Amino acid sequence: MKIVFPALLCVAMLTACAGGPPKDYYNPAIADPPKFKGPLSIEIGQDWDAAKSKAFGDGYVIIGTSVYGGDQPKRVELEAQAKRVHATKVIYHLDPPGQGHWQFHVGLFAGGGSGGYGVEIIYLGK
Repeated sequence: MKIVFPALLCVAMLTACAGGPPKDYYNPAIADPPKFKGPLSIEIGQDWDAAKSKAFGDGYVIIGTSVYGGDQPKRVELEAQAKRVHATKVIYHLDPPGQGHWQFHVGLFAGGGSGGYGVEIIYLGK
Protein backbone atom coordinates (compact mmCIF):
# COMPACT_ATOMS: atom_id res chain seq x y z
CA MET A 1 0.00 0.00 0.00
CA LYS A 2 2.91 2.34 0.70
CA ILE A 3 4.10 1.96 -2.89
CA VAL A 4 0.70 1.92 -4.61
CA PHE A 5 -0.41 5.42 -3.58
CA PRO A 6 2.78 7.23 -4.73
CA ALA A 7 2.72 5.27 -7.99
CA LEU A 8 -0.91 6.23 -8.64
CA LEU A 9 -0.11 9.85 -7.79
CA CYS A 10 2.75 9.87 -10.34
CA VAL A 11 0.52 8.38 -13.04
CA ALA A 12 -2.19 10.96 -12.32
CA MET A 13 0.32 13.81 -12.52
CA LEU A 14 1.78 12.57 -15.81
CA THR A 15 -1.67 12.10 -17.30
CA ALA A 16 -2.73 15.60 -16.24
CA CYS A 17 0.37 17.13 -17.82
CA ALA A 18 -0.39 15.54 -21.16
CA GLY A 19 -4.02 16.66 -21.18
CA GLY A 20 -4.69 20.26 -20.40
CA PRO A 21 -6.79 22.70 -22.40
CA PRO A 22 -5.92 21.31 -25.86
CA LYS A 23 -7.55 18.01 -24.85
CA ASP A 24 -10.34 19.52 -22.74
CA TYR A 25 -11.53 21.85 -25.52
CA TYR A 26 -11.01 19.49 -28.46
CA ASN A 27 -13.75 19.42 -31.12
CA PRO A 28 -13.48 16.83 -33.90
CA ALA A 29 -14.01 18.13 -37.42
CA ILE A 30 -14.65 14.69 -38.94
CA ALA A 31 -16.45 11.82 -37.24
CA ASP A 32 -14.03 8.97 -37.90
CA PRO A 33 -10.70 10.40 -39.08
CA PRO A 34 -8.17 8.18 -40.79
CA LYS A 35 -5.12 7.26 -38.74
CA PHE A 36 -2.54 9.49 -40.37
CA LYS A 37 1.07 8.42 -39.86
CA GLY A 38 4.32 10.29 -40.07
CA PRO A 39 6.42 12.71 -38.08
CA LEU A 40 4.61 15.42 -36.15
CA SER A 41 5.12 19.06 -37.07
CA ILE A 42 4.05 21.78 -34.61
CA GLU A 43 4.14 25.44 -35.54
CA ILE A 44 2.79 28.71 -34.28
CA GLY A 45 0.94 30.57 -37.00
CA GLN A 46 1.86 34.24 -36.72
CA ASP A 47 -0.26 34.93 -39.80
CA TRP A 48 -3.08 32.53 -38.93
CA ASP A 49 -4.94 32.69 -42.25
CA ALA A 50 -1.76 32.25 -44.31
CA ALA A 51 -0.64 29.26 -42.18
CA LYS A 52 -4.00 27.53 -42.62
CA SER A 53 -4.10 28.26 -46.37
CA LYS A 54 -0.58 26.88 -46.83
CA ALA A 55 -1.46 23.69 -44.93
CA PHE A 56 -4.60 23.16 -47.04
CA GLY A 57 -2.58 23.86 -50.20
CA ASP A 58 -0.06 21.22 -49.09
CA GLY A 59 -2.88 18.65 -48.94
CA TYR A 60 -3.61 18.57 -45.20
CA VAL A 61 -7.15 18.06 -43.92
CA ILE A 62 -8.54 19.29 -40.62
CA ILE A 63 -9.05 16.56 -38.06
CA GLY A 64 -10.21 18.84 -35.25
CA THR A 65 -9.73 22.06 -33.33
CA SER A 66 -9.25 23.37 -29.81
CA VAL A 67 -10.26 26.93 -28.97
CA TYR A 68 -10.01 28.38 -25.48
CA GLY A 69 -8.81 31.31 -23.42
CA GLY A 70 -5.89 30.82 -21.08
CA ASP A 71 -2.22 29.95 -21.03
CA GLN A 72 -0.12 29.16 -24.07
CA PRO A 73 -0.32 25.41 -24.74
CA LYS A 74 2.65 23.33 -23.68
CA ARG A 75 4.40 21.27 -26.33
CA VAL A 76 3.73 18.05 -24.39
CA GLU A 77 -0.02 18.85 -24.42
CA LEU A 78 -0.01 19.47 -28.17
CA GLU A 79 1.99 16.30 -28.83
CA ALA A 80 -0.31 14.20 -26.65
CA GLN A 81 -3.49 15.49 -28.31
CA ALA A 82 -1.99 15.09 -31.79
CA LYS A 83 -1.11 11.50 -30.94
CA ARG A 84 -4.65 10.82 -29.65
CA VAL A 85 -6.25 12.04 -32.89
CA HIS A 86 -3.47 10.79 -35.22
CA ALA A 87 -2.56 14.28 -36.46
CA THR A 88 0.68 14.84 -38.33
CA LYS A 89 0.60 18.64 -38.16
CA VAL A 90 -0.52 21.08 -35.48
CA ILE A 91 -0.81 24.81 -36.05
CA TYR A 92 -1.73 27.13 -33.22
CA HIS A 93 -2.33 30.84 -32.91
CA LEU A 94 -2.28 33.08 -29.85
CA ASP A 95 -4.30 36.26 -29.60
CA PRO A 96 -2.60 38.65 -27.18
CA PRO A 97 -3.85 38.68 -23.59
CA GLY A 98 -6.91 40.84 -23.21
CA GLN A 99 -8.09 42.89 -20.32
CA GLY A 100 -9.10 39.77 -18.41
CA HIS A 101 -11.60 40.06 -15.64
CA TRP A 102 -11.30 40.91 -12.03
CA GLN A 103 -13.30 39.69 -9.09
CA PHE A 104 -13.18 41.11 -5.60
CA HIS A 105 -14.35 39.23 -2.56
CA VAL A 106 -15.31 40.57 0.83
CA GLY A 107 -13.70 38.60 3.60
CA LEU A 108 -10.34 37.58 4.84
CA PHE A 109 -8.77 37.42 1.39
CA ALA A 110 -9.36 39.73 -1.54
CA GLY A 111 -8.11 39.43 -4.92
CA GLY A 112 -7.35 38.56 -8.23
CA GLY A 113 -8.12 38.22 -11.83
CA SER A 114 -6.96 36.56 -14.93
CA GLY A 115 -6.09 37.42 -18.46
CA GLY A 116 -4.65 34.86 -20.77
CA TYR A 117 -4.35 34.31 -24.48
CA GLY A 118 -7.05 33.49 -26.95
CA VAL A 119 -5.73 30.13 -28.17
CA GLU A 120 -6.77 28.54 -31.48
CA ILE A 121 -5.32 25.15 -32.44
CA ILE A 122 -5.97 23.06 -35.54
CA TYR A 123 -4.96 19.42 -35.85
CA LEU A 124 -4.25 18.30 -39.40
CA GLY A 125 -3.40 15.08 -41.17
CA LYS A 126 -2.02 14.05 -44.53
